[in-house]
This record gives sequence, structure tokens and C-alpha cells, in this order.
Amino acid sequence: MIVSSLFAFFAGKNSDIVVNGRVNRMADLGGVERIDGRVLKISGDRASVCWPKGVKTEESLSSLVSIVE
Repeated sequence: MIVSSLFAFFAGKNSDIVVNGRVNRMADLGGVERIDGRVLKISGDRASVCWPKGVKTEESLSSLVSIVE
């Protein structure tokens, strides 16, 4: 899991991120780690994500990792 997350982060492409999919945000220089978000909209290389407690943010797709159940 860690290796695939790092690969996705450095590759800059996450084709497995889909609208209404569950995601985690990896910690980086731009912000802290977040868990269990829901993708609301994807526009180019950005995604609108709703996090627990109703917090909504715009995230780069390269910083998101899909949650596989």
C-alpha cells in the first residue's frame, strides 16, 4: 500500500480516482493527511472532495489515493 501510494504521488496520475469514490489525502508540504473523503467533482487535475464533518476542499489528483475495499 505504501509503495503504491508513493508511486501514485510521484507519477502525478491517478486514473482510479472517480466521482463519488472514497479517497485519502497524503500529507505533503501543502497540507496535512486527511482520511475517508468522498470525491464530488473532477475538473482536469483537480477534485472537489467532501471530508467527514462536511468540510469541502479542492485537491490535486496527485495528492489523492483511492480507498479500495
